[in-house]
Amino acid sequence: MTDHRPLSVWTATVPSPPSPSSAVSATGTPSAAAAWPPGLVVNDGDERADARRLPRFAHGWRRHGVLLEHGEQGEQGGRRGQVLGLVNELTGETVVELDELARPLPVTDAGLRVITRLEEGWPDATPSTADTKVLAREQIEVRRLLLARLAAEGRPPGKLFHILPWDRVTRLADDLDAVLDGGAPGPVIRLRHWFRPAGPRFTASLEQLDEGMRDNDRGLIRVAATSLCARLAELDAARLPANTRASLASLVDALARENRFLGHTAAQVTGKLRGEDRPAQAAPRMDTVLLDAGASDAIRRESQEFERAPFTVRVAVASTGHVTVSARTLLRPGEDRLLAEGYGVMLLPVRILHAQGSTRYWVVMEPSEAFLGGSLPLPIPAGDFVETDVDGPPVGVMEVESLSAEEVERSIGAIETGSYLDLWERIADALPPSHLLRDVIGRAVQ
Repeated sequence: MTDHRPLSVWTATVPSPPSPSSAVSATGTPSAAAAWPPGLVVNDGDERADARRLPRFAHGWRRHGVLLEHGEQGEQGGRRGQVLGLVNELTGETVVELDELARPLPVTDAGLRVITRLEEGWPDATPSTADTKVLAREQIEVRRLLLARLAAEGRPPGKLFHILPWDRVTRLADDLDAVLDGGAPGPVIRLRHWFRPAGPRFTASLEQLDEGMRDNDRGLIRVAATSLCARLAELDAARLPANTRASLASLVDALARENRFLGHTAAQVTGKLRGEDRPAQAAPRMDTVLLDAGASDAIRRESQEFERAPFTVRVAVASTGHVTVSARTLLRPGEDRLLAEGYGVMLLPVRILHAQGSTRYWVVMEPSEAFLGGSLPLPIPAGDFVETDVDGPPVGVMEVESLSAEEVERSIGAIETGSYLDLWERIADALPPSHLLRDVIGRAVQ
């Protein structure tokens, strides 16, 4: 028989009903009520602990509904209703599961039965269409906790995630799209943490984008649009209902029109959301062994170009043992302002694929007359081939704080152009005085 564990990070022990045998019926419906104790103690006094991983819940616990008279913490005689809980089959000890405000989580009889059945088949349980409809009527936090556990430990079908309140995401995406088209912002829509089980936290990017538009903050808008595209590119689109996918695709199209530096990633995202098969031009795989052939002492070079809108990317391999990656685009009127206010300094991520794996670098992009471009000469990796591609949308100074110190140091160490080093120093000057990357950049530039 499967042991059941908490879905929430917080639980609290409550007095057991008068008779353990009558605490819950065979259908999972509670038949006796426990009083909500004054002075609620979360996780036996350790609020920092995660109940889902506490040893006490490793064995012997079963899912139960607890009929509880509850109200505000410490209040006597609150509401009476069924909440999500667990009972220890040997001792009769009863715990209730709590939300992030330490409130018990109400659950219906039908919802309790579905959750119990899913836990019995954990982690490969497959809910029926009827089960999904039942879960969609439960409180949002119960849905979120169940999906978080399934996503972490099993392989839930994408459609199961449709029980989340996606109408909120759809309305916010539509509102933002309308603002980009000249409309006025509507009422604030809070998405909270309810969509984290679906994957990358793109809903946080949506809320950040909303904040930037309300404040007319070009830098924040640019950062939010970049993170939205990057996170949506990693999302399993099947976890979103069709109308939400359509609204997000329309919004991403609008963002890419405002900032064409998002172009390549935005095209990937909208293709995925709309179910369109639009593969980008493949990045070339270049042979490195043949460069050693021939009797001539002259340096041999081979290069190929491909498009990663709006950049033209060029990869050149030389018999001296170097591969140079460069990217370039013609600037349009007004984009100098976007570069200055939105990026500060632009960094383009590239990934070098080779026989031993892959390595990521950041190419600093320098405006020069009518162009924006950058290049990075690198040693040819071991093996008989090298393949290079853009690894996401470009970022700016505001995102540098979250970059890997190893990647930053590696990228600066490959630079041979003084003006590129100057740009990295500008990035370091924009970081907080105590930030680790200030010293990393300073040492690497020296």
